[in-house]
Amino acid sequence: MDDLIKADRLKRFLQNLVLIFAILRLTNYFVQILSLQIISCVIMLFVIAYSLPKMDYISRRVILGMFLIGGILLALSSTTAKQWLMALLSNANLATLLILAPMLSAPFFYEDYQSDLKTLAQAKMQTILGFCLLTTVASHIVGVLVGVGTVIIMYDLLNPLQKMYNAETPFLKALSRGYNSSGFWSPAWGSVIVYSVYPDVKWTTIVPLAIIFAIIFNGISLGSLYFETKRYPNRYKTLHPDTNTPIRWNKIAAMLALALAMVGTIVVLNKITKWDLMLVVPIASIIFPILSAFVQNKWQPYKGEMVKFYNTSLIKVQSQVALYAAAGFLGKAMDISGVGAMIPKLLPHWLISYSPLMIAALVLLMIIPSLIGIHPAATGTAMVTALVPASLGLDNYTFCLTIIFGWLITILASPFSATSLILATNTGRSNWAVSIIMNWKFCLACLIVFSYLISLIGPALG
Repeated sequence: MDDLIKADRLKRFLQNLVLIFAILRLTNYFVQILSLQIISCVIMLFVIAYSLPKMDYISRRVILGMFLIGGILLALSSTTAKQWLMALLSNANLATLLILAPMLSAPFFYEDYQSDLKTLAQAKMQTILGFCLLTTVASHIVGVLVGVGTVIIMYDLLNPLQKMYNAETPFLKALSRGYNSSGFWSPAWGSVIVYSVYPDVKWTTIVPLAIIFAIIFNGISLGSLYFETKRYPNRYKTLHPDTNTPIRWNKIAAMLALALAMVGTIVVLNKITKWDLMLVVPIASIIFPILSAFVQNKWQPYKGEMVKFYNTSLIKVQSQVALYAAAGFLGKAMDISGVGAMIPKLLPHWLISYSPLMIAALVLLMIIPSLIGIHPAATGTAMVTALVPASLGLDNYTFCLTIIFGWLITILASPFSATSLILATNTGRSNWAVSIIMNWKFCLACLIVFSYLISLIGPALG
């Protein structure tokens, strides 16, 4: 009995620490105090130390390996204590988003909207392909406006429906690919750095083409899911309409209004404040459920969802904080040590004569390092700042489209991207299973298709 009490106290203590960490990070955005950074770093390291023994063998080795390699690089670079601190906190804002964003979906459970969605699916989306199309389109549209918070939002909203089809993997594919396709043209993505580096490359010029690219990207995804259902016709359930239960369109409309209000909250905060999106989404996660409870007078359901968030989400997220921290630490260490800037120099000179191969090589130079935790923000930024497109045989538009495509496909493939870690947290699968293992064939097909398309269309834009 005493052991159970001690274990429960430790669990509560860790949950409180995770919350304090998130609050400190939000505070530190507005108040740049070194002591707050140190305290949040100590809390993070404590949570990591507790989480590591509970992880599977491979994840534990990967995390320790990233910390070890990053530590060696920083030690050899004679970095200051403050640089070590910044490296450890490199992904702290992402961790904060991961911790708080699950609250965003709370208002969708103040009432039993899921039953109404189930009835709608049975009547209008009887096959898994219809559901995957809905997931893809919704994830893309919300992704353009909201960014990485989309993955948490759409997972919480649509996961109950996928269980009706017995189709978790197709759902995860449609969700992650639909969201990542928003990277072709969304201003919420970090890849928009290319527009500030190359003034002659206009976002407004790229947008129409980028939307077509997104349609092709998702078309390949849905096509592969179609062939999968044909190959395994008995794997996924077909729904049958429930004639005894009518569709309550007022509830569907209320849910759509909530979705628009949620996205609107994030967009308005982003436009009015100009805060970083990594700050906007967590703050919206706090504000939106309270506003929804106030407008609908749903304080009891609100309290219930917050208890659920505290008892469930804050436990699941702890191991993912370790992965975020390790990946960010290694990426920052490579940036500080200069190793990241050396990656683009690995390109062989003879590729200049073959544009599609040069484009594919640039994308692979983003994908391969991501498999050991180096975010495309590190490699992509290094490429944009260190490479001259003309020296690669590419014009500026072609090079920018390459970086944008490489960025989004790398996030889809990387086991350490925010998308993969969020899905791993929610599903209980390994971050490898919901990234490269699930998507490698799709990523390979897209690499071939888009390397060729970009090499043809890019020069025509200039």
